Formats: sequence, C-alpha cells, structure tokens
Amino acid sequence: MIGWLSGIVVHRDARQGVVVLNVGGVGYELRVSLQTLAAVGDPDEHCALWVHTHAREDALLLFGFATQAEKQLFLLLTGVPKVGPKHAMAVLGGFPLAELVDHLTQGREVMLTKIPGIGKKTAEQILLSIADKVASFATELEGSPRGPTPAKAEPEPPAIVEEAKQVLVDLGWRVKEVEVALAKLTAGGPVTASLDDLVRRTLAQLMER
Repeated sequence: MIGWLSGIVVHRDARQGVVVLNVGGVGYELRVSLQTLAAVGDPDEHCALWVHTHAREDALLLFGFATQAEKQLFLLLTGVPKVGPKHAMAVLGGFPLAELVDHLTQGREVMLTKIPGIGKKTAEQILLSIADKVASFATELEGSPRGPTPAKAEPEPPAIVEEAKQVLVDLGWRVKEVEVALAKLTAGGPVTASLDDLVRRTLAQLMER
C-alpha cells in the first residue's frame, strides 16, 4: 500500500482533479481535491503528497492529499454510508480545510448542501456520522499547514476565465451562477491569477451566496 509519494509534477488537470507525479521514472496518477490541487506546483516542480490507496474490483485508485489532516478527514467521509471517494473529494474541495471542519463541528447542513453533488440527505448523514469524530481532532485539522497557492500570470486572461467557468460547470454549478461570480472577480481589471487560484476564488464567491 502506498502512503506517501514525492516526485516531480508531470501533469495537473483542474477539470478532472488529477495530478500525475514522476516518482523514480514511474508516473503515478492521483485524484486530488481542489484545495490540494491549488497547493500543487506547476509541471517540473517538486511535489509531495500523502496518499490513500483505494482498491476496487476493476481498478486501483490513488488519492492524494496536501496534509495528513485532509487524508484523515477523507477516510472519515468514506466511512459514511453511501458516501464514496468521489463525494468525499467533492466535500474536501468545497471549503478550505479549517472552514470545512468548522461547518462539520457546528452542524451547518446548509453549507454542505452548497457543494455540488451533496444533497440534503447526504449532508444529514455526514453530520450524523462524523460530526463528533471531527470535533475530537478539530484543533489538529485547523492547524494543519497548507501549501502555497500558485499565482503565476497566464498569457490569455479571457481564456482563463472561460476555462475556470467550464471547470466549475463540470463540477455541477449552474452556468449563470458561475458567470455572475466570475464577473465580480474580474470587474477590477485583467485577470492575473492562475486557473487554480481563479477557480478557488470563484468557488468562495459561490459558497457565499
């Protein structure tokens, strides 16, 4: 079982939530949350991620995490009835880790239902199953370090805005809601953020609605 990987970033895909690391000449494909993706460097940069190996009858999947705390929360979420890895990653990507922990410990069901793919029943089940468990190590989670958010300027800002919109639409957000949130973020002038940073900032706008 793989528990941790350290290597060079070969590929990162915000739409699919995937990072490929070159570790000793072998390319490992890891599925990551939006929060972890933002902490992963650009191609050819070094990256180290905690890993959970998920075995299925038809596939062997690797999930990567910027911190051990995020991995712990992922394992708690996948232990909730009818919440598989896909839903768990969606929850982890919905809010910065400390904020997510706060929503879970305070029982804020309505905040969880703002995450695409998480309905009322699923949110209720998550809170019922793990709220008390999260509270037991909330301090550790809230204090976990997060990696730097890439902020490198891209050459074609309009294309970046369109790509960010597509990423969020693919995640389940309505086109109009995404367009409004992006318009607010880009009203001040040219976009200089990376795709991942723009997606995270737009996601924060959507969550405030």
